[in-house]
Amino acid sequence: MLPLDLKEKLMEVDSSRNKRLEIAAWIVKKPHYVRETLQWCFKPESELLVPAAYVLEFICKNKPQIFFKYMHLFFDELPNIKNDSALRCCANICEMLCYKHYMMKYTYFRDILSKSERKIMTECCFDWLITDQKVACQAPAMSALYYLGRDKWNDWIYPELKNILTENAPSKSAGYQARARKILKKIS
Repeated sequence: MLPLDLKEKLMEVDSSRNKRLEIAAWIVKKPHYVRETLQWCFKPESELLVPAAYVLEFICKNKPQIFFKYMHLFFDELPNIKNDSALRCCANICEMLCYKHYMMKYTYFRDILSKSERKIMTECCFDWLITDQKVACQAPAMSALYYLGRDKWNDWIYPELKNILTENAPSKSAGYQARARKILKKIS
């Protein structure tokens, strides 16, 4: 059961950046609420699904240590999410986690993702690229796959990613094409 004060706060969330930041900051002051927020992010019938996803994206960006504690819940349910707005937030979270894992050397962020979590993320990101998703989901998925391809055991990612991007880019939006060019330049 969702605590009443958390439910009220999540009901206040709208698409504005300021409101998302405000509610994320409130939840961070009560870190045990991150778990409940994560659980509501993956309930498809919930009216709180999108607000919870919005807030989790900001928590992961601004206070990742708190998110890491409950990250296993995120990866348990990631393949099941279908809502476009929540998918966008989850793709952004994946991109952030990959960046922190692969690019932030000499910090405690290094090696935050287990091999199984990276596998789940790889499958989801490729799925988002080959299905009919919005660019707001596909662009961060491209970046996440770029980072994931840095693993020695993932040497197959770059060739697959290159094939998908070169095949799909001509028929996609300008935003997709710009991100695809950026990623292709990095992996070439």
